[in-house]
This record gives sequence, structure tokens and C-alpha cells, in this order.
Amino acid sequence: MENNLELWNKVEKTNPNYTKKVNVKGNNITSIAPQFQIMNATEQFGVYGVSWGFKNMEIDYTLKDIGMVAFKATFFFPKGEFETINSVGLFRDNAMSKIDDNFAKKLETDTLTKCLSKLGFNADIFLGKFDDQRYLAEVTKEFAAPVVKSKLTTEGLDYLLSDKGTPEQINKALKDRDVTTEQINKLKAALK
Repeated sequence: MENNLELWNKVEKTNPNYTKKVNVKGNNITSIAPQFQIMNATEQFGVYGVSWGFKNMEIDYTLKDIGMVAFKATFFFPKGEFETINSVGLFRDNAMSKIDDNFAKKLETDTLTKCLSKLGFNADIFLGKFDDQRYLAEVTKEFAAPVVKSKLTTEGLDYLLSDKGTPEQINKALKDRDVTTEQINKLKAALK
């Protein structure tokens, strides 16, 4: 039996390092870095434009009188494709006097986010889990970079074992440094 949630389960969690809180028309939302999404989709599907992406793209200006523009396309990926449509404001101001010269980029990027979300990418954000501080703390811990301890050098060991090395410095080295068993034994002996 096919596991229909296999892809979803692989891509639903979002690394908080690639998100930020933004205010969109009075609503505080969590925004995902688009390049991070593209990287994740590329990891799952292959090269953008070859294995996945948009085809039959069209920008529809029939709503320009009300300050909107629509994007229609077919989103394709290795296991299928679907039609998508999205819209965005054409102007940067309410008076509709200043055209947003980035409207096409914003429209394509926002549509890409919406299409990927339908496949489960970053589902934790769209399910509202990033509003739960406990969940956010858990996922932040999960994606945290491992702490790499630096090795205690021969010179550092010699210094700690000399009469200049304090018990506090020795304990800090035991806790914060990558030390060999032999170094641990020497440092513990120095504490006695």
C-alpha cells in the first residue's frame, strides 16, 4: 500500500532559521525564505525547471482596473501536476498611482509557496504550529547546529597544569573542550 503522506512527512517541518515574522495588512505571519523552499524542493524533486516548477505561465491583467494582476500556470513535479492561479496587488499604494515594479516576482514567488504547501512543504507554518511557543522551541532545538568543541591543545593543557591554571579554568576546559581520556585524568588529578 502506498504511503500518501511520505513526501508530506519529509518536508512538513520548517527550520526556524529560514523564517521571519512579518506584518501583512495588519496580520502577523511567519514568512519562509523562498530560496530555502526552492532548495528543499530541489532536494526532493531535482533541478528546478527540469523536474519541477511552472509551465504554461500567464500573467492576466484583466483585473488591473481594480489594482490586481493574476498569475495562471501549471505546477509540475515528478508525480504529477496541477493548475494554479494566484493574484497580487499591482500597485504599491492605495491611490494606485505607483506601480510595484516587483509585482511579477512577488506573484511567482507567492504562487510557488502556495503550490509547495499543497504538497506538504512547510506545513507546520500553514497549520499554525509556529504560533505555539512550545512547538517553536522544539523545532528550533531540533534544527540547532550541533555544538562543536575545540580540542584542548598541548599548550593549553600545559598552561592549565601549571601554577597559572585555576580550578575554574580547569573545570571550564573539562566542560567546554574536546579532551582526551589522558587529558581528563591529568586535569582531574590537578584539581585534587
